[in-house]
Formats: sequence, C-alpha cells, structure tokens
Amino acid sequence: MSELPSRRRITNRKVQLVRRYQDQRSHKISIMSDPKKLICLISKGCHDRTQSTNQSKALDWLSSRGVPHRIVDGNDVGQREERNQLFEISGIRGNYPQFFFEWKDGTIYYFGNFEKIDVLNETTGLPPDVLAQHPELETWDKVFGSVVESF
Repeated sequence: MSELPSRRRITNRKVQLVRRYQDQRSHKISIMSDPKKLICLISKGCHDRTQSTNQSKALDWLSSRGVPHRIVDGNDVGQREERNQLFEISGIRGNYPQFFFEWKDGTIYYFGNFEKIDVLNETTGLPPDVLAQHPELETWDKVFGSVVESF
C-alpha cells in the first residue's frame, strides 16, 4: 500500500515535466528526430460510432504505413492504471483515440487525437514542391520516421 502514493507522486511529476516540454517550442524538434515509441490509447468497448470509426481508420493507417505502435485499451481493466496516466498527461478523458510518444527515459508526450493523425494523412498527400515550400508542415515521415518498436 505504501508503494501507491510514491508511484502516484512520480506519475504527477512526469505529467508536470511533460506539460513543461509541451510549452517549449524547441521540444518539437526532438519529437521529430529522437527515437521514440508510439502509444495508441483506444477503447475496444467504445460505443460512440465516430470514435470507433476514427480508431479503426487511424490504426489501419499506422499498420499500412508500417509504423510500430503499442495499443493501450482504455476498456481493459488490466490497463486501467496506464489509461488513467495517459488521460492525466493529455488532459482528455473518455475521448478515443489518443496518441502519445514515449522516449527511452520514460517521458511520455501527448501527440494528439484523431484529427491530428487525419491532418498528417492529408499533408502527406501534398505534392513535393508544396512540402518543400512549407517545411513547417508535419508529415507521416517527419513525425513517425523515428518511431521504434523497442529501445
């Protein structure tokens, strides 16, 4: 029982660190280039049609593009603690799917929801000359090119 409060403090500390990272503009560069793992928070018991459809689309896109990812099922009782930690990091509860990056040091960063992945899907389809004129645009390769299956 004494482990739970200290574990919670560590989790809260990680959340504070991640939020601080999100506020730093330079962190965006490391999101693109540093090796990281992708965590997909979904709910296999989701009854909202839009969320369920969005989950399926996003996971299909990741699989078809060969992006390694780990799924956390928010409906799985065995993954409830991890789900709650991810909700705390994103600040969003009960809205699926959500995507996170995890670095080797255990830091977890909330990347976005389905809309973020959908935008990536759209920008990746832009002609190369348009992408060259707008290097600030995120694409699948820029964002997921450094995703690894394990460290």
